[in-house]
Amino acid sequence: MASVVVVALLCGAAGMAFDGVFPLAALPPVVAVAAVAPGVLAMLRLPLWGAIPVSVLAWLVAVSATIFRAEAWLGFVPSPAAVRAALLGVRDAGGRLLTTILPAAPDSRAIVLVSFLVWAATFAGCELALRTRAVMLPAVAALPVLAVAVVLGVAGAGSVVPYAAVFAGLALLLALVRTSRSAGTLALGVPLLACLVLGAVVAAPVLPMAERPYDVRRLVEQPPPQPIRGVSALDQVSAWLQNPQRELFTVRTASEANLRLAVLDTFDGVTWTSNAGFVPTGGRVPGQEGERDTVEQHFTVQRLPGPWLPAADRPLLAKGPGIVVDPATGMLASTQAREGLTYQVTSGIRQYSTAELREATPADDPAARRLPDGPDGRTPPQRARLGQIARRATAGARSPTQQAAKLAAYLRKLAKNDVNAPPGHGYRSVEFFLTESKRGTTEQFAASFALLARSIGLPSRIVVGFRPGAAEGGLRQVRAGDVLAWAEIEFKGIGWVPFYPTPSRTRSGGGGDVVEGAPKQAREIEQAINSDSAQPKPTQKPTTRPTPTATPRPGTGTGLVVWAVVPAAVLVVYLLGVGLVPPIRRWRRRRASSPAARVVGAWRQTVTRLRGAGIPVASGALTAGEVASVAETALGPAAREPLTALADLANLATFGGAPMDQADADLSWRHFGEIDTLVRRRVGTLRRLGHRLSPRSLLG
Repeated sequence: MASVVVVALLCGAAGMAFDGVFPLAALPPVVAVAAVAPGVLAMLRLPLWGAIPVSVLAWLVAVSATIFRAEAWLGFVPSPAAVRAALLGVRDAGGRLLTTILPAAPDSRAIVLVSFLVWAATFAGCELALRTRAVMLPAVAALPVLAVAVVLGVAGAGSVVPYAAVFAGLALLLALVRTSRSAGTLALGVPLLACLVLGAVVAAPVLPMAERPYDVRRLVEQPPPQPIRGVSALDQVSAWLQNPQRELFTVRTASEANLRLAVLDTFDGVTWTSNAGFVPTGGRVPGQEGERDTVEQHFTVQRLPGPWLPAADRPLLAKGPGIVVDPATGMLASTQAREGLTYQVTSGIRQYSTAELREATPADDPAARRLPDGPDGRTPPQRARLGQIARRATAGARSPTQQAAKLAAYLRKLAKNDVNAPPGHGYRSVEFFLTESKRGTTEQFAASFALLARSIGLPSRIVVGFRPGAAEGGLRQVRAGDVLAWAEIEFKGIGWVPFYPTPSRTRSGGGGDVVEGAPKQAREIEQAINSDSAQPKPTQKPTTRPTPTATPRPGTGTGLVVWAVVPAAVLVVYLLGVGLVPPIRRWRRRRASSPAARVVGAWRQTVTRLRGAGIPVASGALTAGEVASVAETALGPAAREPLTALADLANLATFGGAPMDQADADLSWRHFGEIDTLVRRRVGTLRRLGHRLSPRSLLG
């Protein structure tokens, strides 16, 4: 009974290791049913030919009731549709989980894989525990569950290491339960194992092995991200500005950050489009860089056209029906009906320092610097003019970031923000805006900045989004008139940095330089970068800032972690060794290849047991008869018969050449059991436990 309980806990711990593959809240009900039900069925002691089909039927019923709730099932017989859904779910779950951003959605039916693996492992482990005397074999049944969780969870946000530590502790507990023959041993061993597991759980996350291992997804051919086509968001800017009171969406948030809608990174000479490819996500959005401040947002879509969904800066988590994400840019979109759609986003607002931007260099991104030829394959004359304007605007800049800041300031002073200006952002429209009309909307300002930046080698792209909107009764109402476009420049080690070239509608052109919609941080950084150009150029190359982890000192920082964790890791490995090696050695001796070898194995196991009890016997220094005599003196007259009989069988098997059969082997191990019982009665628990933890126990 105790072994069945421990096996169920062991399989449950392996199932909970799928944390990160699925949301943690979705796992307990599925894992609990899959770990408890097979154990209850195993206690019925059905014959194996009957236990297997009963367990399969019970699993189908449980899956139909807990996971496939929409599927009809009749009484205790699941419907054919439920059976088919369960089997297909198990077959396809691995492929789905390897090709989606983890964790999977909370309502994902791929979780049927966890139910199947835990149920099968619990059934196999409980049957082995009840039908065999093997010590560790029931625990082996749960290893595939943990292995699958490790393989699938590499790309997830969680860590499997703490669950593996609990798994190892429960495996040792199973060995203790199946080898202990007194309550005293259990009473002493369980607290020791609990302390061991607690220490492993605390130490495991900081061990070097806790770093992300090899991701098996690299071996899987990922389906190509699906592009989502629609009218370019930049083409809609002028239309939105002509109907500024149109309500697009509401957002409940404490942040006043601008809201991104679409990232446009591809220019064909006429229009800017997005090269994004969208993949399903259960919530997490990968690919973060730098320090970020976290903000929460709750959106409700009203009359926002197009497939894209707004969010502040770079989303970290996005939860809502049908949400897909472009991993490269963090753009969100929805595959479901949009009017009335509600979703939640946790975003990370990137924090930049003036120092890191001053030292930044442009990223090596040819696609983000590309200026295409005209439709006839010739270089358009506007490209040369763009380069001339950009070089004139950035004269005196001493760094790439100063070039970008000067470009933004130049455009704000050059032209007027006019919502009635004609739309367009191709070569001809931009040239007309820069050289003749000098009137445009945020569309022309952002497009001009991006093209001018590319003409002097700065990788750029355009972002279309919205200002945070007006606060109305706890909500922010975002209207069409809040639309805003800005540009971003990519720097090595920093990522995409935003610049705001659009001037205020009330104070623009004619020497004014008031930014439209720029966050406070962006304004402060641009001012600091521009003011730095007036400072004298340093005469020597600035020294490289030391990496904090380059030379860890013992007792502080990383050094403290190393000095504390390495001994803990060695201790964990050692305890696992002394816990697992003796039972495995005993199992191999008992299942040797021939009856004679099993007889000899019983004798060697007896000598190991006597030596562990402190009885001075050594198989290499004493004959079998002498060992029996010494042991009889220590254990009393009751040990004479089993010791003498076992010694005679061992001599016959080793030196006599007498044929041995399975009956002799079984008799030898029964004698060992009798001797083992006498040892437990005569030798205290603490003394036996001390030997078990001794390095000599590894030698046998």
